[in-house]
Amino acid sequence: MMMKILRRDITKVFALLLGVMFLLSLSGASAGPTYIVPTGLKDISNVPKSFFVRPDGTPNVKIVIGSYARAEDVASAADIAAALGSILYKEEEAKNIAIKLRKAGETDVVLEQVIYRYDYETMTVDHDLPYNSALVNWSKSYDELPADYWFNGASYAGNYSTWAGSFSAQFKVKDRDSVNGNELYGWDIEIHKLSLLPVDPADWNGTAPPKQADIEIPSRGIVVSVDYTLYNYTVKKVKVVREAYPEWGVPEETVVVNESRIGNSIDVELDNGTIVDVISPGIEAGDEFTLLGTKYHVFSVGSGSFTAGEVLGTDWFAQNESKPLGNSRWEITLIGADPLQEEAIVTVKDTKTGEIYGPVILKLGKPEDVVVSGDTVELQLKLEALSENLILGKIAQISGYGNIKTYSSGTYVEYNGQKWVISVDSDGKYIRGISMTNEDELIGNPLDILGIYTIKYSFDMRSLNEKDVNFDINRDGEITDTSYVIAKATITVLDNNPKIQELVVSVGDRIPGTDYTISGVAGVKNIVLKTPTQPIALLDREVDLTNPTSNYILVGSNKANILTSMIFGHYHLPVDFRVWFGEYPVLGYIPHCDLLNGRGVIIVAGATPEATREAATILMQYIAGLS
Repeated sequence: MMMKILRRDITKVFALLLGVMFLLSLSGASAGPTYIVPTGLKDISNVPKSFFVRPDGTPNVKIVIGSYARAEDVASAADIAAALGSILYKEEEAKNIAIKLRKAGETDVVLEQVIYRYDYETMTVDHDLPYNSALVNWSKSYDELPADYWFNGASYAGNYSTWAGSFSAQFKVKDRDSVNGNELYGWDIEIHKLSLLPVDPADWNGTAPPKQADIEIPSRGIVVSVDYTLYNYTVKKVKVVREAYPEWGVPEETVVVNESRIGNSIDVELDNGTIVDVISPGIEAGDEFTLLGTKYHVFSVGSGSFTAGEVLGTDWFAQNESKPLGNSRWEITLIGADPLQEEAIVTVKDTKTGEIYGPVILKLGKPEDVVVSGDTVELQLKLEALSENLILGKIAQISGYGNIKTYSSGTYVEYNGQKWVISVDSDGKYIRGISMTNEDELIGNPLDILGIYTIKYSFDMRSLNEKDVNFDINRDGEITDTSYVIAKATITVLDNNPKIQELVVSVGDRIPGTDYTISGVAGVKNIVLKTPTQPIALLDREVDLTNPTSNYILVGSNKANILTSMIFGHYHLPVDFRVWFGEYPVLGYIPHCDLLNGRGVIIVAGATPEATREAATILMQYIAGLS
């Protein structure tokens, strides 16, 4: 018996089938981006990299835009073309490779001074004790350590008071500060006074070094100097002009040559150089320089003084954008900008206090003091440039300086929470040198100095038993079950930021300090970029269906793209995106399309231009994952 099916029932059944197709197309995609894969097409996750790019790195695909495309479709095609650029390259075996070797500088320890030493050598040399009499009293414990083995400047024969009263240390470091970006200015650091504060005073009687102690440097105990005069100087170097051949009795022949260098007085002294002439007599108004790593801009130079401010940086700000200027505490918001009037309006927030300043009108090229406290300009801003950006709108380039004030001998400054007093050597035109000495008493172990150096005190005591080594340590004529101690106390100065040493070597070179030679480099490839030399995008009517030369990405719905419409008709795919697929993006992959002589096709579409744009974004993300 045949069942009669009415037309309205056929419509319901067809709608039901399409609904099932819709649900099936969404299944498996819920974990990732939501898009439609038309029934009969493959998901884009099946598209290999070779679809987009040939083995030589050139494009293997064309992007087809519909004849009736909307602006959004054109933008989508441009985005996909840009994404393709990330995978258009060829890997080749790398040649002529240079390898950069890096290691921490060998000057991690800038100073190590033993301040107390009690052992066989100091007994017999510094104290001139005879072998077979005075050594009998060799100490057997900490409490027996003698009080007169402190370093007195010449030998280990002083007491604690003598050591503390005569202590001094000096070290020089090359190339630590800069003027206008040239890091050629070294430091001269002197420690004039230093004493020890035992952690447990009851455990120390002032004779032997304390087991644990803080270092105390009194006010004006450290001086740090920077010479900003730059010299051209020479250093004598021995150059070998003929190697020695001892088997034939041929001696080595050398000549002494002068090697030219540039640096300040610290460099000249450390290199034992000879000054030829002065390259720069110092820092002028308008220069930027660093003092112990902090960067300053000099506004004026006086006699024994100068006016300068910390350089905060320069950055672009978009309208209604809020962000800090450089690494400073000042957050700037661009309220408005008028390129015709050459001005911008900003507000400034102090992120430390939360206080807001402004609105402030900035005129192009004119510095504006925004925050002033007494004789110090805490923040000065300058409008450097104005422009308009298609995406961001009006934008302004703003630079800033902080803590602008006059520095003269006796002025106090703070570094890393420590108070220092400066001395200025200037003649009204040039700053020749600056020195700093600590105003605050410095106590600690380890003891931080300016955030740049660390001073440490350490005490070490060890014992050795005569029977363990079968030797008469104290020379009393007997080997007994007795242990004798040695002791040493040390002051060490460490560089918190040692310079990194770099050496470039190539294949065939020997690695310094080893017997190894670099014979080759494995797994290193050169990336050769392949920029397209022919158009990568074309209109649907420009595609040669009889002789296609590449794979194709079709952008736009069947309403906008003739080629998309032809393929959907050929494969009997649903064509009314608006009805069947709503606002979802549509992506589908055909590995071998009959209409295009077996070439591959990716369809990027949607019921609306916005949906097509979303489909293009998903494809861009997939392409980016192939690079």
